[in-house]
Amino acid sequence: MDGEVAVVTGAGAGLGRAIATTLASAGMAVVAVDLSLQAAETTVAAVTGAGGRAKAVEVDLGTANAGEAIVSAAAQAFGRIDVLVNNAGIYRPGGRLPDLDWDLFERTCAVNLFGPLRAMIEAGRHMQPGGRIINVSSMESLRPSGPGIANYSATKAALNALTRQAAVDFADQGIRVNAILPGLIHTEGTSGAAKQMFDMIAAKAPSRRIGEPRDIAGAALFLASPASAYVNGHCLVVDGGITISG
Repeated sequence: MDGEVAVVTGAGAGLGRAIATTLASAGMAVVAVDLSLQAAETTVAAVTGAGGRAKAVEVDLGTANAGEAIVSAAAQAFGRIDVLVNNAGIYRPGGRLPDLDWDLFERTCAVNLFGPLRAMIEAGRHMQPGGRIINVSSMESLRPSGPGIANYSATKAALNALTRQAAVDFADQGIRVNAILPGLIHTEGTSGAAKQMFDMIAAKAPSRRIGEPRDIAGAALFLASPASAYVNGHCLVVDGGITISG
């Protein structure tokens, strides 16, 4: 993987930063994409501080030209793109269906679904055979955790289907497409959750703990590496067994 280039969206914190630094530790140059340039630069500092190469890029994944902007930045910085990790996403409850927040639903679709789609299309035009695309979906695409998150669960379920279809559509180009479905993970986004909830879920999970960003980063490294050369169109659940615990 030395000399290859990975683009990671939503790289400014949490899962994205862990994925970016993990891929960099495997020898890849990283384009850290985030809505906040300052957050992306923090990830770049972590990569370069460990001796890696990285470039920070500010892009709103919900805009129509997001895919072009990401690929252009990668080409200008490193001249190529080998791995795309679509990690950016919105997780905000949009209300129960009778009281649906339509503006939030549409914004969630723009970032969680159309953003990865645009990025895949543009990256696919520039990747050589052997390119890899990794979409970060969610366990909640399989089983919503509660009411009021139709905007999130629906877009992530659609991303799963898009992942499988993309694996078929990119097959002739030799590009593999897979997805990771994280369970509950300790991140900035979940830091406000009650400890009681974490303890209850951890007690039910066969792994007896809540996930950490490194757990998802490890899965991303696997899907980006030659070790997963025969894995394609797969949605990999990484949740410590929560989805089978009832």
